[in-house]
Amino acid sequence: MKKSMLLLAAFTMALLVFSLGREIPTSAQEEVDITVLIETADSPADHLKIAEYYEEQAVMMEKKATLHASMAEAYEGTKFSGMTSHCEKLVKEFEGSAEQYEAMAAEHRKMAQETQGQNSPAPQ
Repeated sequence: MKKSMLLLAAFTMALLVFSLGREIPTSAQEEVDITVLIETADSPADHLKIAEYYEEQAVMMEKKATLHASMAEAYEGTKFSGMTSHCEKLVKEFEGSAEQYEAMAAEHRKMAQETQGQNSPAPQ
């Protein structure tokens, strides 16, 4: 029974890792692109693109938190149960990162609205 639970946990983790890996579109070029966009952002569209990037990063962090929560559960009750606290720490870190990315996305959405207001013609 214990062996089948470990196999099930390992299979679940493998599926999570596989699905997580497929949805991470980050590349060195993407990182350069977002850096350039941050440095040159001056239109609402630019700020919305940055907000979308941060929202995607938040989703990635949430997925990583979910993966590590699953791993923590898998380690519980095994001879490697000391790894549970490691995974739980990572869950908190990834959840915190997700919150920060969401806050940065909200800030850029606000910048987009402010920039839109600046570009609107003044009422006569």
